[in-house]
Amino acid sequence: MTNYTNMLRMNEKVCEEKRILAIDTIRRMVRDNEQITICELTKQTGLSRSFFYKNALVNMELNAALKAQQGKILSSKRDKKLNEALKETVKLQKDEIEKLRMEKSRLTFEIKRLKNEQQNGLDYSLIEKL
Repeated sequence: MTNYTNMLRMNEKVCEEKRILAIDTIRRMVRDNEQITICELTKQTGLSRSFFYKNALVNMELNAALKAQQGKILSSKRDKKLNEALKETVKLQKDEIEKLRMEKSRLTFEIKRLKNEQQNGLDYSLIEKL
């Protein structure tokens, strides 16, 4: 009988730890303005989907959090990563644009120099060698 009661206590203790983990994760996601989904909760906690539906306290917390998030613009980790990647892409494109502008101005100057050389009949390449 003692083993049985010890086993029940241990089982209750594990269940309480899972409840605390689930509720803390839900509250953290609400605080961080992350979109709450069962899929994301299972990834972050390692608990099963059914745990979030069957456990009454966790389910109440989950429903309250989902109601609180209705109508809000939320961000997910995926969105944050995509935004960072897009910012990096934009930065690289701006650098490329600047390089191309410099190349364009260099080529424009070269064209003017060649036209001037052609009109005046001068050979600037000889002058540059001196």
